[in-house]
Amino acid sequence: MADYFVSDVHLRLDHVERSERFAAFVRSLSPADSLTVVGDLCDFWFSSRQRHDAPLRCPGLHALAEFRRQGGMLLILPGNHDAWLAPFYEKSLGARCVDRPWEGTRHGVKISAVHGHRLGARKPWKAMMESRPFLSAFEAIPGPIARRLADRLERSNAQSLAATHHRHLMTYRAHARRTIEGGRAHLVLLGHVHDVFDEAIGPGRMIVLGDWMGGSSHVRVDAQGVHFVADRPLATTLNPAIRASDPAQPNVLRSHG
Repeated sequence: MADYFVSDVHLRLDHVERSERFAAFVRSLSPADSLTVVGDLCDFWFSSRQRHDAPLRCPGLHALAEFRRQGGMLLILPGNHDAWLAPFYEKSLGARCVDRPWEGTRHGVKISAVHGHRLGARKPWKAMMESRPFLSAFEAIPGPIARRLADRLERSNAQSLAATHHRHLMTYRAHARRTIEGGRAHLVLLGHVHDVFDEAIGPGRMIVLGDWMGGSSHVRVDAQGVHFVADRPLATTLNPAIRASDPAQPNVLRSHG
């Protein structure tokens, strides 16, 4: 029995490889396990344009529904991309959705998990893109125009990546320190910035889960401790004492105590 945590999977019907890769991960879990998605299980493209189009033909969503059918526990913390999908997740996947930061204890480890958009570091115009009016308008735009707009957004995000990381990580560290030093958690898990970070914060640990758009990462908590597994090197803007393993090998890090 183990508890798994992922974030920023960004499932959508037209990205089959990503969905199949995530489905393989879900199928590797035991029905005795639990899985928590720390935001953005699905992409805003799915939220606005694909949610009515036989969504369970998406391999990742189908695997999650089967995981629940077999008895697995599925908790979803909706992120900025899937803020309005909680009813769909609950009805179609059998998930439990929590529309706030989550705290709980697993195998003796006190854990706090939140999708980072809730911590206040994003720009106001990004929040506008979560609104129902925006998603409804985006759904009505012809496909070629919608794709051009989505591509332009991705390019803009890539160009501002370093500044975005810096802004969010300062906020994440402050949040983690308050949470850990306040005794509410030993481990703080966050998503949203699509890169992988692992840092000691006071007597505890902060892990920023990476995305599944070009790779994968997850945290497993079991009787042996906390394991962070990622198929990419850790980002290098953090404590230099934390080193990434060979990029070709997964990073497996265990907390002690």
